[in-house]
Amino acid sequence: MKKLSIIFCAMLFFVNYAGAEEMKGSTEIEIIIGNEKAEGIVYDNNAGKSFLELLPLTIKMTDYNNTEKIGKVGNKINTKGEPQAYDPDKSDIAYYQPFGNLCFFYRDFGLSYSLYSVGKVTKGIEIFAGKNSDFEITVKRK
Repeated sequence: MKKLSIIFCAMLFFVNYAGAEEMKGSTEIEIIIGNEKAEGIVYDNNAGKSFLELLPLTIKMTDYNNTEKIGKVGNKINTKGEPQAYDPDKSDIAYYQPFGNLCFFYRDFGLSYSLYSVGKVTKGIEIFAGKNSDFEITVKRK
């Protein structure tokens, strides 16, 4: 039992450490949706850095699977060296390489291949969830 407790504590440490590393060096962004604003961060990874090079960016968004809002950015995001699969949570920003979509998850989703972590919406994900029709967003550095 003592061994199991030590392993569990070590796992918690590494999960929290990994999350802290992902936040380290992140860049704050502002997401303008009509007359509303959301906020987020873009991670300091290859996909995130590549996404930041596109900013400011205006994208037409549409709903997909009652889980995420997606918009086409094309094959402009570098995913070299990134994990080949990703399990997004609510508020995550990701890039789906096969279709060139930027994805804003307003619900939890499962493990997906060719999906890459870009960042996270830190304030205002409910704005995305509340949109029932297509809309435009503008993303820029804060």
